[in-house]
Amino acid sequence: MTHRLFSLGLLYVLTAAPAGAQAPAEPFPGLDAYVTKAMADWKVPGLALAVVRNDSVLYTKGYGVRRVGSNEPADDRTLFEIGSSSKSFTAMLVGMMVTDGKMRWDDRVAAHLPAFRLYDPVASAELTLRDALSHRSGLTRGELSWMYAGGTREEVLRRVQYLKPAAPFRARWIYQNVMFLAAGEAAAKAAGSTWENLVQQRIFAPLGMASSKPFLRTGETLPNLATPHFTRRDTVRVMANMNMENIAPAGSIISTARDMAQWLRLQLGDGTVAGKRLLSAAALREMHTPQMLMGGGGGPGSDSITRFSTYGLGWMVQDYRRHLLWQHGGNTDGMTTAMGMLPEQKFGVVVLSNMHGAPLPGILMRYLFDRQLGLPVRDLSAEALTRAAVQRRRADSTERAQAATRVADGRPALPLDAYAGVYVDSLYGEATVSVEGSGLVMRRGLLSGPLEYWNPGNFRWVNNTSAAVPSLFIRFDVAPDGKVGALSFGLGADTAVMSRKPVPRAAAPGGQ
Repeated sequence: MTHRLFSLGLLYVLTAAPAGAQAPAEPFPGLDAYVTKAMADWKVPGLALAVVRNDSVLYTKGYGVRRVGSNEPADDRTLFEIGSSSKSFTAMLVGMMVTDGKMRWDDRVAAHLPAFRLYDPVASAELTLRDALSHRSGLTRGELSWMYAGGTREEVLRRVQYLKPAAPFRARWIYQNVMFLAAGEAAAKAAGSTWENLVQQRIFAPLGMASSKPFLRTGETLPNLATPHFTRRDTVRVMANMNMENIAPAGSIISTARDMAQWLRLQLGDGTVAGKRLLSAAALREMHTPQMLMGGGGGPGSDSITRFSTYGLGWMVQDYRRHLLWQHGGNTDGMTTAMGMLPEQKFGVVVLSNMHGAPLPGILMRYLFDRQLGLPVRDLSAEALTRAAVQRRRADSTERAQAATRVADGRPALPLDAYAGVYVDSLYGEATVSVEGSGLVMRRGLLSGPLEYWNPGNFRWVNNTSAAVPSLFIRFDVAPDGKVGALSFGLGADTAVMSRKPVPRAAAPGGQ
């Protein structure tokens, strides 16, 4: 796929009210102007937000455009990918099954999914729904096992048995998407349904979240759907919506600011909306109760924004300027969400955006928290921009250091067809390297791109599909006899090592 490139002279459009209608009043003076300027500063094409207070939807509004270079405005009904904010929905489904008596928080996952296996036999036998929903399995992230890997949810769950732990079982908090997949599939099985039908029937329908969808299929188009974007060298690029169907319970939901306001109302309303209870107060309270320590802030007398950080069940349970905070953000390839509540204030915010890895949604959420708390108004966006400039300089320095390792006009030690073949791994699936034209091309799942020779033993795999995986260094393992036996690549702490499949021998003439 080729990205369309646009300059950064973006036109931002505030959602217009219907003719004759009065535009909603800002919940805090100057909010719209602040959002619009911050979007221009951070180069975010489109954004929508909702503010809830005391069981009332105080404000919903869209800003900017759904797709850079277009004049289609984003509004409070525009659909955005909410990424890992979906985890709170999966935890809610488990809580509903607990309320119905079909599950318990401390049920073993294997009791609901008999084929479920983990690398560590103790964790395999003992992992509970509570463990899966609080990121304490001990497993490393293993994102390459599912991200753009293709295959079904069943295949992703089958492969997880080959993912080695990074810490002992229940010893440390490590973010893990596949465990939320397991919890979601377990809840669906307990209900005799599918995860997507369950979230539609038990959450979207009763809350009136009529626009929301469990996931977006590859190539699917919907009215008023935001387009994902990312920036590369100060240029905004358009990309395709991410297919999350194989990991759906961990991050696939698409929703609107208007719909997400109802989700915040349910959380702040102790499990009820408009007098209707969707799950027990005890089950909801368990989700908002710390289950695992994530990290800590300063000690007594510290004025740091966050002094403690824990994870509940599908929610981060923290403090914000010494006020209790429930929050969970989300990132997909091309979109960023911030969602959080100050329950003691009965105040909640969700910010949806169509820019990859954008800090702005979280900044705006905190800005609105400060306004609600009556704190002195600070330009949190400007402060973050200053920090981001330092980080960019560091990233540029790293990129220059990598570029310096490239052998100018270098050539691989072996003929190109020596690297060609099919490479396989039990966890990471299959990759194919082929000679096309005058170079090598590698395909794995939904990703494909050329292999650029970098230096002895190393190539760089460049693809134009993903912002999260824009390029990876590929190392080929060459034996003393000159034969290539494996390739390896990594994303963060995860390293995939894939063995080359033997080439079948051609049959001898006459079938001998």
